[in-house]
Amino acid sequence: MNKLHVRGVIFDMDGTLADSVGFFYEIALEILALAGAPPVPREQVYALMRVGDAAALEKLFPADYPDPATTLKRIVDSRMQEWMQRYHHETRPIPGSLEVLHALHAHGLRLGIATSSGRALPFLDHWGVRHLFTGIIGREDVESRKPHPEPILKCLALLQLQPHEVVYVGDSPIDIRAGKAAGSYTAGVLTGTSHHDALHPEGPDHILESVAMLRSILHL
Repeated sequence: MNKLHVRGVIFDMDGTLADSVGFFYEIALEILALAGAPPVPREQVYALMRVGDAAALEKLFPADYPDPATTLKRIVDSRMQEWMQRYHHETRPIPGSLEVLHALHAHGLRLGIATSSGRALPFLDHWGVRHLFTGIIGREDVESRKPHPEPILKCLALLQLQPHEVVYVGDSPIDIRAGKAAGSYTAGVLTGTSHHDALHPEGPDHILESVAMLRSILHL
């Protein structure tokens, strides 16, 4: 295995450090139930999530459902506050991820987050790891979301590192595309929306069972 010589690691959040993609599937099922639409398989939701589909929730409705956009907006407007509260306060870390963060920080690596979620991420405080990150970029910080490289490039600026000095770790094809477009090394993890066959065609430098294995691919 060719180990990576890097000075920093930038992480995706959901499905990479945060064990949260199952919660997003629960939200999708709740929306469909409230709309009187049939449930959909988990893989159908994850397939839309992993390519960053902006209209993912609308596409879960049956083709003959009348005006899904209006129904979706009504449900989201009424439920979003509770969903966000649960996300912020109930999200747990991927097993082994906190230990990896502490170990990498102790080795002197600069750590960052580039996520399509909001930047607040209160659970980082609950987990006791916010201080380990030099930079956090959320959706409110960028004009273009992944797979555009802007989130990673902005995080690199906060870390004061060059793209070739960092590996970007994420759970979806758009993470790998964004990392490669930024000029960084990339590593895919299988703890989120994607299975091996979804990540392999993107050509990441490594595919890991989880972020807990990250140290095995780094020259520390």
